[in-house]
Amino acid sequence: MIKLIAIDMDGTLLGDIRKVTTDNAKAIKEAQNQGIEVVVATGRDEKEARLPVKEANITCPIISVNGAQSRDEKGNILSSFPINKEQANVIFDILRTNEIYFEVYTNRGTVSNNYEKALQTVVDFLLSSGSDDDMETMREIAKERFEVGAITLVDSYHNFLEQEDTIVLKVLAFSKDDQKRNLTRKKLLDIDQLAISASARDNIEITSIHAQKGLAVKAYAQKLGISMNDVMVIGDSFNDISMFEVAGVRVAMENAEQEVKELADFVTNSNEEDGVAFAIRSALAENK
Repeated sequence: MIKLIAIDMDGTLLGDIRKVTTDNAKAIKEAQNQGIEVVVATGRDEKEARLPVKEANITCPIISVNGAQSRDEKGNILSSFPINKEQANVIFDILRTNEIYFEVYTNRGTVSNNYEKALQTVVDFLLSSGSDDDMETMREIAKERFEVGAITLVDSYHNFLEQEDTIVLKVLAFSKDDQKRNLTRKKLLDIDQLAISASARDNIEITSIHAQKGLAVKAYAQKLGISMNDVMVIGDSFNDISMFEVAGVRVAMENAEQEVKELADFVTNSNEEDGVAFAIRSALAENK
């Protein structure tokens, strides 16, 4: 019997316009009304993750930054697994040496040191997701991240890191150059105590070895006394694999990466066809 559902955001809970679809929101509330715990598990930071959830009138815990931070439905921190500053500087040096643009996720929000590249990464993501928007519309969507404070421009990552209250939760790097990206990934894997994953083909997500979605979902289930056999996870990309490795029921989106689909117990509809709602209602029917 399913007692806990963990749901990825981009490409899963959210439609291509980066909002929770109406039917997905309705299905989540149906599950909650039947006593099932629902948690969002995302690579986004807390602030950027909370916005679409709040817009959909959903109240639930959020596992953010790939498990680097977990918060309850009221926003109280349940756990935090940062990258130490010495490791962060090594990561920065490797990425700079290989001329790879990156953003830094911290306790003070996500920061970028290059406005135009920050916009282009969002445009590239939208293009890879099959967006039908024109270039001007996609750039406006990208600019909105800055306007709502989901990302902030800084002059120097080094200076920002040196501030005493800065805690690094994740580094997200982007490159469309496969050779350069793969070489960089190999160098990062040589650093102890880091987890290296991805939320798209052309990025690298770098967190503490303890900051993985699967570990965070498992810890949350244990806190509630729920067996992992009674946990369903829904996702579409490589950073969801750690959830698939620990959950009793694994659901891949129709738009998921092939490697993710191969690990799934079943494949639901795409994120544009309310795949989360279909999966949740299938679980509710099985629970009866």
